[in-house]
This record gives sequence, C-alpha cells and structure tokens, in this order.
Amino acid sequence: MQMLCSLTDGEKLDGKEMPNLDVKYLRGERDFKTLTNGRYVVANSLLILVDGENSGEVFRTQIEGYQGSTFKQLHINKNMFAEYILHVINLHRKALRENKVGSAIPHLDKKLFKAIEVPVPPYKEQVRIVAAINSMYSRLDTIMEIL
Repeated sequence: MQMLCSLTDGEKLDGKEMPNLDVKYLRGERDFKTLTNGRYVVANSLLILVDGENSGEVFRTQIEGYQGSTFKQLHINKNMFAEYILHVINLHRKALRENKVGSAIPHLDKKLFKAIEVPVPPYKEQVRIVAAINSMYSRLDTIMEIL
C-alpha cells in the first residue's frame, strides 16, 4: 500500500470561511460548522479516518472545506483505479479497526496500513474487478429488499 497511497494533511489556509469536514458532517449526521482556518481540502478529495474507533474508514468529500482533525488526506497513485484501492482498503477495515495504536485516543496503525499487500493487475482488470464487485453489491441490495 505504501507504494500506491500516501496520507497527508491538507494545505494550511487562514482567513477563508469554509465548512469543517468532520466525521459527523461526512456521515450526514449534522450540518457543517464553519471555520476560518484549517487544512484545506478540495471537493471530491478522499479523507481517511485516523483517530477513533472507526480508524480506516474512508470518505469522499462532496464540497471543499477544512479537513477534520481526525483525518488525513488519502492520495492514490494516478496509475491505479481509485475505486479498486478503496475496495482493498475496505477489505482490511476490520484489521485496521482492531489493531490501533495509542491508549487515550486510538490511532490508525500507519505501519499496518502501509504494509497491506495489494495485488496490482493491469488497470483495465482493476476496472473489471470493481464493476464485478459493484454488481454483486447491487444484487445483494435487491435480495435484501425482497427479504
């Protein structure tokens, strides 16, 4: 994973009023709060939760704003199909949640994250794999609706 992704903070920005992209807002649990400084994130960025019980959860921002303090920006290598990498991360979410570091506030074990082994098929195969996964999820949703 360390060759395919990087975790960074956004660019520090002061004086511009923008939404705080925290966990509750990104989960749709409340409206955003406005801040006048923080780490700037463009719309459609990927943020990975690195602090708290759900470390490893990934969000895609719908709007620009300041990243919440419990996040890092997730940058995926341009030669990879981002949705493929997101599925790989999702496969490892349980391990990432169960193997946090720190006592007062549990943190994502970045060494564990970077050590995730990712099969790297050709780009077109990554696209086909994601399409197959999404198709199966769609079928499961249909089955759940019937039940």
